[in-house]
Amino acid sequence: MSLSAKKILLLVLVVICLILVVMQFINRSAEPTSEQAQETLSKLPEQETVKEKAKGDEEAHKYRVYYITIEKIENGTYSGTTKEGTGIKFSDKNLNEPIPSNLKKGDIVKAYFDLEYSTKGLVKVEKVDEIPDDDESSS
Repeated sequence: MSLSAKKILLLVLVVICLILVVMQFINRSAEPTSEQAQETLSKLPEQETVKEKAKGDEEAHKYRVYYITIEKIENGTYSGTTKEGTGIKFSDKNLNEPIPSNLKKGDIVKAYFDLEYSTKGLVKVEKVDEIPDDDESSS
């Protein structure tokens, strides 16, 4: 192999390494920190606040509940929008309870966000028949 061919090969390898480093940085920064998750949660419009026991918990916790219409299901990740237009994504790995197996595009779910432990964020998703009217959901 000639010296110029080795230089070209080395240049190609350096460029590939730089692309991989940039992609890794982009993917790592896509996951929100607990502070970013708390900030996002505080910005979401409040639908209703409930107090109930979660699976495996001994005492009731306070949850903020949002009603989400499922718009996309891809690789086990569900994407949807609240009644007010806020986008939310979730998957089984983030939840305390499994997602109902029969969820499909267009379904409406109740998403429970733990208010006492903000690092947990979304803990439970339930399928519902319809989004309640504003006067029914306020508390």
